[in-house]
Amino acid sequence: MTETPANHPSTVIAVVPTFSPDADVLDRLRSLAEQVDAVIVVDDGSPERASAVLDLIEQAGFELIRSASNAGIAAALNAGTRLALARGAQFVLTVDQDTLLPAGYVDDCLHAFSLARPETKVGVVCSDRINGQPSIPGSYTPEGLGVVREAIQSGFLIRRECLEQCGLFDARLFIDDVDTEFCLRIARYGWLTVVGPGTDITHSLGEQALLRPFGIQRYDGGVPARYQYHRPFRRYFITRNNIDLYLRYLRSSPRWVLSSVRREFDPTVTTIVSGPYRARHLLAAAVGLLHGLARRRGPLSPGLAKALTPPPKG
Repeated sequence: MTETPANHPSTVIAVVPTFSPDADVLDRLRSLAEQVDAVIVVDDGSPERASAVLDLIEQAGFELIRSASNAGIAAALNAGTRLALARGAQFVLTVDQDTLLPAGYVDDCLHAFSLARPETKVGVVCSDRINGQPSIPGSYTPEGLGVVREAIQSGFLIRRECLEQCGLFDARLFIDDVDTEFCLRIARYGWLTVVGPGTDITHSLGEQALLRPFGIQRYDGGVPARYQYHRPFRRYFITRNNIDLYLRYLRSSPRWVLSSVRREFDPTVTTIVSGPYRARHLLAAAVGLLHGLARRRGPLSPGLAKALTPPPKG
């Protein structure tokens, strides 16, 4: 663990958005609380079945904001961030409910901030590694800090001045690409997103599904191959929000747009041809493309949500 310089402002408040959390979230919150000055949990309209866990969070002494409806992760992050800033936070730490930060993570991120001269304008320090997988900086600051164009928001340590100048997360996106849009937007103001040297967080990256293009199972070393899978409603948001961001940032970040198109093409096609629920994924991608071009934002309409939801398993 790296010590933080004594003259460095270090009031850090963590914001943790939740949706239907499991009981294990309590252990992660307790671990997180050891590294920050306060923890604000914002529940994003979880269904009634999550009430027992939410009650436990409050009983454990954590501040909990219960949203009346499911407004999306960006809205939940913003509710907590506004409160953190109102309480004088110099840094806001955003952490997903399924992320575990190692001991010393916050101090290491603060140390990265302390290394940068004011003119370097570091706005966000993010994790260097996710589950051991390293980031790939596109450039380096004069102080030797790796600069990335985008990163997942879980583990973001954000400087107050950056938030005040650039604004909060874009709640219109609802979910997916919220972190990417924030990184691209602050870059327009001259702020950098850098990795905290040596940091590594444990984060759930979602489901795995069998790789079965057109119903034919693929194998890897004699073992059924799998791939990173997102449900149809997520495929809609990923497609829609990517198109939205391409239109927003084509002029200012053309290289990012090109790299993102290349990165997203294969997973989208794989999901559509491999499934499960191939027809729903095709519908999700097609409607997401149209809505992205039309700059439609916000949550799913009830009709589209119904069309993209697989039938219950009988």
